[in-house]
Amino acid sequence: MPPRSVRFVTCVNDPAKYDSCRASIESLHPEGLQVSAEAIDNADGRYSSAVALNLGWERSRADLIVFCHQDVVFPPEWLARLLPSIEQVALREDPWAVLGPMGRVGKRYFGHALGPDGEAAFHGPLPERVETLDEFCLVVPAGLSLRFDERLGGHHLYGVDLCLEALEAGWAAYAIDAPCQHNSGTRHRPPEYHAIKRRLQRKWMFARRKVGRSVGTTCGRIRFGLFEGWV
Repeated sequence: MPPRSVRFVTCVNDPAKYDSCRASIESLHPEGLQVSAEAIDNADGRYSSAVALNLGWERSRADLIVFCHQDVVFPPEWLARLLPSIEQVALREDPWAVLGPMGRVGKRYFGHALGPDGEAAFHGPLPERVETLDEFCLVVPAGLSLRFDERLGGHHLYGVDLCLEALEAGWAAYAIDAPCQHNSGTRHRPPEYHAIKRRLQRKWMFARRKVGRSVGTTCGRIRFGLFEGWV
């Protein structure tokens, strides 16, 4: 059955950045589809991204949930591109759990996204099954039994972990042709990123049933094994 409603959930610590995101969501009015948005106020930094997004996930009653960064802007036709992509993925052999505009498998990137200046990055063919997706925009069905792992903390790699949890549970993640604009102007990785990466490595180091010894992410390759200096 085609989705009848979609809810956008965003962890917001800078309302000025979120203004453009909210305005773009409000411009999405595909016929027969109810659209809503929820901003989880995190101005005081009390939540990790996983905690904030899980709050929105639990409260949502929509058929689809879109988790996005506060600096993402959706073009007016975004949902009109998302829905056919979902139909294409539904025809694949592997049931899907997570979709997104940009992902990676091995050394290859797959996806379609727009940078801060509107420049397009396209890596086809699409849709394509991937190991992980960039969390600037993730789409999940409302009934999915997974959740973001709040033990990771912080604001990085929670989308990577969700994709690995889906893989472990027998579901798939797909990069799709539904580009949106991500207005993040830097690829700087703060110290928090490396601490979260070590926690993610420790979680998956035993290479469970379907997860291999390493995965490609849009920030690089993460290997699972024993490393000196772990905390």
